[in-house]
Amino acid sequence: MEADLEVCRTLCSSLAGLHDISAFLVTPTGEIVFECVESRLLNPLYRNDKQNLFALLNFDPVQHYDFPVIRRTVLFESYILVSVMRNQEFKGTVILGPALARTMAEPHINGLISDFDAFSTRDHILHYYMNLSILPKEKLIHLALLVHASINGVYLPFEEISARNDQLMRFPDNLEATRLTFEKTESFEAPHHDPLLEKQLLALIREGRVDELKTFTVMSEEATGVLSKSSHIRSQKNLGIVAIAICARAAIDGGVYSEIAFSLSDRYIQRLEDLSSVKEIDKLQMEAIFTFASKVAEAREQKYTTTVTACQNYVYSNRFEKITHEDIAKAVRLSPNYLSVLFKKEVGLSVGEYIQKVKVDEAKNLIAYTATSLSEISSLLQFTDQSYFTKIFKKIEGITPKQYKERHRLL
Repeated sequence: MEADLEVCRTLCSSLAGLHDISAFLVTPTGEIVFECVESRLLNPLYRNDKQNLFALLNFDPVQHYDFPVIRRTVLFESYILVSVMRNQEFKGTVILGPALARTMAEPHINGLISDFDAFSTRDHILHYYMNLSILPKEKLIHLALLVHASINGVYLPFEEISARNDQLMRFPDNLEATRLTFEKTESFEAPHHDPLLEKQLLALIREGRVDELKTFTVMSEEATGVLSKSSHIRSQKNLGIVAIAICARAAIDGGVYSEIAFSLSDRYIQRLEDLSSVKEIDKLQMEAIFTFASKVAEAREQKYTTTVTACQNYVYSNRFEKITHEDIAKAVRLSPNYLSVLFKKEVGLSVGEYIQKVKVDEAKNLIAYTATSLSEISSLLQFTDQSYFTKIFKKIEGITPKQYKERHRLL
């Protein structure tokens, strides 16, 4: 292990010097074997104290992964964690960092200073954040891959590592989740989230798609605006209040009675005001999002019989496949003729018309939220050809897909 330690130390020292970050190795017992820090600044808010850093990273020394992990703290710092494996035995974790995803806006730093009551060290804190290395998400992943390959002799594809780290940040069943990063900005003002992501999220709530919310991540802290210059926690509360109010409106659009939606909104905002940490605020915000989506799903299920609801779910789940009337009838164990009568009576559309509507709704989402071409969308949704796709789209929406795309771009 001594030879391995020396290799790790040399590698980490080189990478730390190249990217102006610190690096150290932690054993499974929590002991720091070596640390490459040179003369780099320590965060005045926790002075690189081991236990504070481990808590901020949610790091457990005995936990190991077969891929490099990227963690972000509530203090906006990014770290790389690489498990050191030898002959399938876990030897420890190399931790590299900190770095920022982008230059940090001064209002965000002032908010942290206020929350930590660290006014006496304000200049040191500002100096620390203004001098941290900037490593956007893509560069951070490439560095993580290089470290993992150098230490463990295994090179992993960029797309796989990006996806697996995204998976770690997605909403588990307990609804605790981090937020998705929006990387591109060169401004020294606080950046704001991508409005397309917000539209996608609100569309999922409006349609009551609870399962899809579990694989959707929202904006990261460094990608939100500042709604309070005096406190970072106050700013996050204000952002949470806005988010809850918008989600309530989306739920109403999805069919939830306004009184129910507004009562839920009031209740969540009242609970939000009693919280004292960013993690608690994030968790409550995610709970609210799922609750509003669930209420929409309940409202939609109550509108139709179980059989018709099952048909609708089948169509939505298979919207990227070729769907026939007979396929649906078989799925719900009814004769095609009886299903036709029942579906038309409850929904007001024939089964075929409903399939077309669901596919066109998905086409609208793809046009609005992606760069997918109209010909690709036509193919993805299993239309026989683009002219037929255009015909059906215009029949339902009153305009062609191209016109919809142009209007949406203007909006």
